[in-house]
Amino acid sequence: MKIKNFTSVEKAHFRKSAGDYLEFYKEVTSTLSSYSHAMYSRALSYIAVENGLYNLTPKELAVALSKDILTNTDFKKILGNDSDANQNIRLAAFRNLVDPFREDLKTEISSVSYETLLKMLLKKKGRVRKSMNDAKESKTSEQLLQKRSWRDLQKVVKEMNKNYNKIVNTFLKTNEIPDYVTLRNILVGNLYMFNAHEHDGQIVHVLLRNEYRTAYVWIKDTPPPSDRNNYFWINFETNKHWFVVQKSKTQTSQSHVSRRMFTLAQNVVNMIIFIKQTFNESCEKPFFKNNRRDAPPHNTEWIRLVGKIFEDAGQNINCSVIRQIYQNEIDWSKLNQDQIDYVARNLDTGLKNCGTPPDNQALLVF
Repeated sequence: MKIKNFTSVEKAHFRKSAGDYLEFYKEVTSTLSSYSHAMYSRALSYIAVENGLYNLTPKELAVALSKDILTNTDFKKILGNDSDANQNIRLAAFRNLVDPFREDLKTEISSVSYETLLKMLLKKKGRVRKSMNDAKESKTSEQLLQKRSWRDLQKVVKEMNKNYNKIVNTFLKTNEIPDYVTLRNILVGNLYMFNAHEHDGQIVHVLLRNEYRTAYVWIKDTPPPSDRNNYFWINFETNKHWFVVQKSKTQTSQSHVSRRMFTLAQNVVNMIIFIKQTFNESCEKPFFKNNRRDAPPHNTEWIRLVGKIFEDAGQNINCSVIRQIYQNEIDWSKLNQDQIDYVARNLDTGLKNCGTPPDNQALLVF
């Protein structure tokens, strides 16, 4: 809500309240900047006027708002219909309002009121901040999508593959152990850019999120176990290779599907085998390692390494941006419904109507 939407009476109350709360914040939060004092006093005045809580002292307002939150288990009176950024400010203003009166809350509401309120407040503030970050990432992604193409990303990995060929040739000639991080990043780049196969006359890319991060290598002619792990299943008996997904972001929304299988291209399999043999990697542990090679990359490390791989194509490129760029590259109008479903399945979008894969193998449930 904006001041111009207030009635003349509400505008008068707003100005008076803002002045009163400004003096209050200056007194109890002297370490804050004058900018914060002004911002919080205006936010608190909005809250008071929107809810008709006129002429209340800071203590009376703190108690009234706290009772409402604890009774209704929501922050509607605090947040109003404001934007995420302003809601974040409102929550901070409320937090700085109630802190000086924690003992009063215990007396007038209950002995655990302040602690309960604080837990609820921190949780709500976390949700608002997440919403703000998601919106920021979405905006960044849109900006990247406007500037980058699928070919830009593939060009980066093509250059990496030239280096890979040199590394392999040097190793075969001299048996010199290459740099692990370089090889790992080349493989990750190829998983996102060149793990493709032909289906119904079109090239289809398997393009997942970070399911590769903790995957194991399984080199057998029998399927890997149903144990909620993901696997690079390399089958030399059939010479058909799969990335087996048993744990992913979409798994909870597809509880009836215990296992999904995605084609592994031969070039990706070759790289996996080369790294495994060169570094004597155990099949008993996740295949990918962090830069220290002492554990799998955690989520943040994976995001960073993907961003590092594609930094020449743009800043802040991540799995989600890559997938969106790929989807924007496709002329969906030229595909029939079966083709659309097949592409969607290889993007692991969680769509229910996915058509029938060739030989019933691209989506195999054991």
